[in-house]
Amino acid sequence: MMLFSSCLSCLIRQQERFLEDFEEDGKKVAFIKEAMALIGGSGPEHNSPWLGALLTELREKYYGKDQGTLEKKREFNQLLLQMEGELEQKLEQSEDKLKEAIRFARIGNYIDFSAVENVAKEEFMGLFHNEKDSLDEVEYIHLLEELEHASELVYIMDNCGEVVLDKLVVCELKKRYPKLHITAMVRGQDAVNDVTMEDAKMVGLTEEVPVVTNNTSIQGVVFSKLTEEVKGLLDSADIIISKGQGNFESMHGCGKNIYYLFLCKCDMFSRRFGVERFHGMFVNENRVSL
Repeated sequence: MMLFSSCLSCLIRQQERFLEDFEEDGKKVAFIKEAMALIGGSGPEHNSPWLGALLTELREKYYGKDQGTLEKKREFNQLLLQMEGELEQKLEQSEDKLKEAIRFARIGNYIDFSAVENVAKEEFMGLFHNEKDSLDEVEYIHLLEELEHASELVYIMDNCGEVVLDKLVVCELKKRYPKLHITAMVRGQDAVNDVTMEDAKMVGLTEEVPVVTNNTSIQGVVFSKLTEEVKGLLDSADIIISKGQGNFESMHGCGKNIYYLFLCKCDMFSRRFGVERFHGMFVNENRVSL
């Protein structure tokens, strides 16, 4: 997916937000100048998640790793693990457990420290009670039809906490389609609050399905950065489920059979899809138009 001017300015605002508690001094000015030069020198192959990873690397050179983010990741993993039993009960009471699990997983996409300025537990919990939050029926029917004949599915994870809800989807898929082989993908290194192998183990995802990584700290999937093994997994997958804006931004246009599941968390996405902020999207790579 191409870069938009609003994405570039948003990347700079993110850096300012990460550094707002630091004193305004020459070091901060030097960092912002270098960050702007990095963005200005980006090539056509760079997408927003890729640039975000490069900016994070630059910021850590100046200020070190953000330990607060790592603590908040664990906090949201624990919060959703505590909710897991209650949510499983809700699924048991629903007419279509898989459909409801996918809806829950999409709500979890709210937990994004880079795209959402202040991730609030109260606002997150309120999203579960939004009566307008429903899946696109046409795309859901397409998915069910394809699942009946699919052999290989790759589920690309996104954020901490949210991964517990994705695990519920994985478990429902395993129950309904026992012959379907499912592989999960997480980030290869720390990437703001995105799921890494450590998080996958913490929430029990690795006990349900094989887990691979995107081999980088990029908040998305850049095919040139993947190992040959993981490229082969994506090439051979009958269905890919991709969570989050970053995965959409980095993968849209590849032509694979991808079902994207995310919340529109920025003005640019809201404008291009013609929806309000935090509206849930469930779209297919080969049928969506921007």
